[in-house]
Amino acid sequence: MSVMSTPAIEAIGLSYVRNGEHLFENFSFSVKKGSYTAVIGPNGGGKTTLMRVLLGLLPSTSGSVQIFGRSNTTRDVRRRIGYVPQRGGLIEPTFPATSQEIVMAGRTQILKFWNRLGPSDQQAVNTAFEIMSISHLRNRTFASLSGGERQRVLLARALAAEPDILILDEPVDGLDPDSREEFYEALRHVNAQGKTILFVSHDVHRLAKEADSAICLRHELVCHGSKACMLTGTQLHDLYHPTKSELIQHHGI
Repeated sequence: MSVMSTPAIEAIGLSYVRNGEHLFENFSFSVKKGSYTAVIGPNGGGKTTLMRVLLGLLPSTSGSVQIFGRSNTTRDVRRRIGYVPQRGGLIEPTFPATSQEIVMAGRTQILKFWNRLGPSDQQAVNTAFEIMSISHLRNRTFASLSGGERQRVLLARALAAEPDILILDEPVDGLDPDSREEFYEALRHVNAQGKTILFVSHDVHRLAKEADSAICLRHELVCHGSKACMLTGTQLHDLYHPTKSELIQHHGI
């Protein structure tokens, strides 16, 4: 496979079983380099678990994940991915640190333990602040920030590591409309620079405007590829209206 055609992410026969229940089974899909992919589906449909498997935070029950043609089980490959989990899943709102310290920590985590931060590392941190337009928040404590400001700091933290891929798990959930717009605007800028984005959300209509491709799942891969599958009435009905047998299988109804 040529370098030009190597996907940013490729999942092959991916399954994950927890307590005897298949959260997803035999998923195979690829994500193009530089794409902006929406990951949508109902609550409990396996979206967050799938992201954690792609990140290498959870081992798949079967199958494999390739990041730019290499296994995601190696640390240097995982460093190419930045991650912003659901709100409250990374840093507690009351965490006693400044925005500068939090973003700097995103850079520190990719260094070898014997390395110290150098000029290039500081430049990466500065660039992350500039991209997110939050330089004025550097000396503010995380606890003093609004919800939207905290999410922008966490995205800057991920960007400070200069990843090739960003995985965002419902990053705008609970934010006010203005904060959401600022976050989406920042992501458009990041994507325009060539970074690959996977964005987990329930906001199908907004992501249909922002994203160029989609992964739609509900314990099974309903569709993937063109974002057109987010806009098809039949696909959306299948995605958000499980059959009675599926309710019994996954929820014991």
